[in-house]
Amino acid sequence: MARAISTLNLPLRLSLSGIILFTLVVALGYAVTAGHFRDFDLAVSHALNMQRGVSPDWLILLMQTISWIGGGLQRYIIVTILTVALWRWWGWGAALAMGLTTLIAAFTSDVMKYSFARLRPDLVAQLDPITSPAFPSGHANNAAVVYILFIMLVPQARHPLWQAAAAAMILLTGISRIMLGVHWPTDVIGGWMLGASFALMAGAIIAYRQHQRQGKVPSILAP
Repeated sequence: MARAISTLNLPLRLSLSGIILFTLVVALGYAVTAGHFRDFDLAVSHALNMQRGVSPDWLILLMQTISWIGGGLQRYIIVTILTVALWRWWGWGAALAMGLTTLIAAFTSDVMKYSFARLRPDLVAQLDPITSPAFPSGHANNAAVVYILFIMLVPQARHPLWQAAAAAMILLTGISRIMLGVHWPTDVIGGWMLGASFALMAGAIIAYRQHQRQGKVPSILAP
């Protein structure tokens, strides 16, 4: 009985956490467009921004490669591969959670970008030129939702090494956008929070439906 109650409480905790994070992203968007956190953004950007002729070429190339993986058509290719793999391993529910959640998160990120219409940084020459609005970072959003969902949906991926790799990709993807001069730090933080919020809400739905249909502990509850 206690285990059943605990299982039912998990979707509620996940969904509430996701809603709180999403609310914080919206609040952060209003805050940064009003000029708050300006000093923070400037300090971190000045510390991390790279410039050709000043920063090592290999480091610029590395950050451009990491950023490339998390954007454009290639990110959807990666998501498609993961979605097909999840379908083969765990069925259509897990595959739908990955594919649909990623698309909704990306669409929401784009809507927020044009709603807040925050300008990109102009402190240094951009090393990955882009003209769309800045907040939140689509790269950071995509990395967070994809890698967090993968860890949640695949029990084997909860090995510490997989978790460390996922965390590294999430962090490096976001940091690369700052280093390349195309995002403010708060854009990246907002993207991470947005992606995490959708991953948590998707996890809540999957957990609830699996418990309701099977009466079993879903994969995201497995130790």
